[in-house]
Amino acid sequence: MTTPSPFRYCANPTSDLWRDAFVAVLPPAIETKSALLKALASMLMLPAYFGSNWDALFDCLRDFGWIEEHDIVLIHQDLPILPRRELSIYLRILRDAALDWRSGEPHRFEVVFSALDQEVVENMLGVEI
Repeated sequence: MTTPSPFRYCANPTSDLWRDAFVAVLPPAIETKSALLKALASMLMLPAYFGSNWDALFDCLRDFGWIEEHDIVLIHQDLPILPRRELSIYLRILRDAALDWRSGEPHRFEVVFSALDQEVVENMLGVEI
């Protein structure tokens, strides 16, 4: 059984679409895991205790206690250019973190990708389009 995708796909994902939200836009053409984690730490203002690894990323994506806004939106203008295994891990972390937030909690986490990347993302996660 596959887990549904909580992601949103937009033709031109920009921060203009979300008002009153904390919006983080990842820079394009990220090519390494360390560059991705560094960009996420900066864009999402991750706390100093962020351990710069996949487990720490998931933990932070399920906390957001340092962000005042209820809605938190992470925009990918393109997919990180990572080895397939690393990209798959990253996408599963995003999916699991987004799905783990429940209504009534202090935050809602939304992940946005370009519509051009939908097929790749959904195929990597095993979701039927």
